[in-house]
Amino acid sequence: MKPLTNTHIHTNYSFSVFENPAQAVEQAVEENIKILGINDHYSTAGFKEFAKECAKKKVCPMFSMEAVAVDQEALKSGKRFNDPNNPGRCYFTAKSVTKKLPEDGAGFKAMQTMRKALTERNEKLVENINNHLKEIGENISLSMETVEALTPAGNTTERHVTQVLAETLLELGKEKAGEIVEKLCGEPAPTLDDPATLQNFLRGKLIKAGCPDYAPELPEAFLSIDDMRELYLEMEAVPLYPVLGNPITEMEESIPGLLSYLEEKKVFALEVIPDRNTKERLLEIVDAVKTADIPIVAGTEHNTKTPGALVGKFTDEEPFRTTFFEGALVMLGHKVAVDKGEDGYVLPTGELRFTNRKEGLEYFKSLGREFYEQNV
Repeated sequence: MKPLTNTHIHTNYSFSVFENPAQAVEQAVEENIKILGINDHYSTAGFKEFAKECAKKKVCPMFSMEAVAVDQEALKSGKRFNDPNNPGRCYFTAKSVTKKLPEDGAGFKAMQTMRKALTERNEKLVENINNHLKEIGENISLSMETVEALTPAGNTTERHVTQVLAETLLELGKEKAGEIVEKLCGEPAPTLDDPATLQNFLRGKLIKAGCPDYAPELPEAFLSIDDMRELYLEMEAVPLYPVLGNPITEMEESIPGLLSYLEEKKVFALEVIPDRNTKERLLEIVDAVKTADIPIVAGTEHNTKTPGALVGKFTDEEPFRTTFFEGALVMLGHKVAVDKGEDGYVLPTGELRFTNRKEGLEYFKSLGREFYEQNV
């Protein structure tokens, strides 16, 4: 039986239920996961700590990063990728990152611009919430410093903003918190006993599009898919598309059609979050990937404050268990090859190293297996 894998988790270096990478690694050990991948938004700051904890526990590490790109044509036509609420937007992953962005390169400057734009939006959210609190007569306020303190590298998200709001309100006591929530949101909170549920409720009622404290993302926060791919290639990583799967969006309605689109964009690897999917939909995605001879991996995200298993739904069953393990080996093999000075699964140009895809998959699986065996 092939080992269990999870190559997509978030940590406190972006937003997560895990207070630190050590907690994630410890849970992976408890659930017998042998390959675990850190995948924080817009940050590689957690890599060193994650690597140290994986080495302690004999868990094979994978190093990745996630960001959001945009396809302008899909945006204009209202077509959705893997963000069901935002046409044109595309979650996009640098899988098996091999080096930091060179500080004199275009990718480093682009990353700084995106991070700055995202931070400015979060500052605006804090301002909007504070103004809303004043409007309802409450003499409390949030600070950006408190928001930034929640993540070690200052990599804030809108979830951090509503986490601070939830914690600030709960510190006033449940009765007072309940009163303020109802005034802010126009309806009572579903519960005041679970901070994670309250945080999600506040996020959905206050800062999403159409809500009273919403602040739009700045255009500078998004690169095109082509430019994001080039940024990932500067990191000597494998550009990878995470398939939403369910709900079925316009760009994902035909998986073969999606794969054709991605090949035009020089994206030759996929990822799924099985917990979001039906078994039938996962089988459809896996079958399409096998036909195309490209790798696929799987994870659970864990980018909320709600605890959950690291063994995703269906991932301990076949054919998923073997398919995701072998996909993880290919990603690991890419890093091994690049670290040795060879070309990886994808070339610096974004093209595949092997024109014979089956041969390429076997080659990188063998390299990845060696790395895996050295680390568990």
